[in-house]
Amino acid sequence: MGILRKGLTILGALFIIIIVFSETVLPWLARETLQTRMNQRLTTSDAQVAADSRPGILLALGRVQHLHAVAHQAKVGHVYFRELSLEGENLHLNIPDLLQAGKVALQSADKVILKGVVDEENLQEVLVQKLEKVENVQVKISPDGVLATANTKIMGRVVDVELAGNVIEDNGSLYFQMTHLALKNSLIGTARIGDMFGNIQLAPPNRLPMGLQISDVQQVDGAIVITAKRDNVE
Repeated sequence: MGILRKGLTILGALFIIIIVFSETVLPWLARETLQTRMNQRLTTSDAQVAADSRPGILLALGRVQHLHAVAHQAKVGHVYFRELSLEGENLHLNIPDLLQAGKVALQSADKVILKGVVDEENLQEVLVQKLEKVENVQVKISPDGVLATANTKIMGRVVDVELAGNVIEDNGSLYFQMTHLALKNSLIGTARIGDMFGNIQLAPPNRLPMGLQISDVQQVDGAIVITAKRDNVE
């Protein structure tokens, strides 16, 4: 009788350990893994991920009932986003891919939406990289579009450059579409689009996590607001 009681006590203790492990350690490990993969995908170090499921063991199985993630100065393609936020409900993640391939692989979801903000400083940085031999780039964003001014040298003369355009989505890529370009203080006068510069790619396709695709781009005062979804969510 004493041996039976001892055996039941051990089984009870093991059962409690398993419950605690499945409700605390495994969910924590799943959240940390997801956060690490988000940091890697977005080339940042401050992604914060809140993932919740009941019971908690579902997280370790890739079932996320509620997901909220935020990252700052996250890089997508060539441009840094001041902030990216991700909201999801009833997601099913591919755990083998998440662990082995190092990517955030989404199999299905009831809802998953990403919002991103590119501010004037972020856009300025990528224009400086993309426009060769241009200095003192200044960017102004408004609902009417993007206006950028800069200086460059043509035939040894300092020339003021003014270009205007819009940030758009085209076939999954994010572009700065130039609609106007003028050269001031120049012997060659003004130039229209195509004479010197063309569209500038900010981010190529398939650079967002979970297979999300850009669905909307809005220009507001001081920033570009981008919305991304996934059309083939099961």
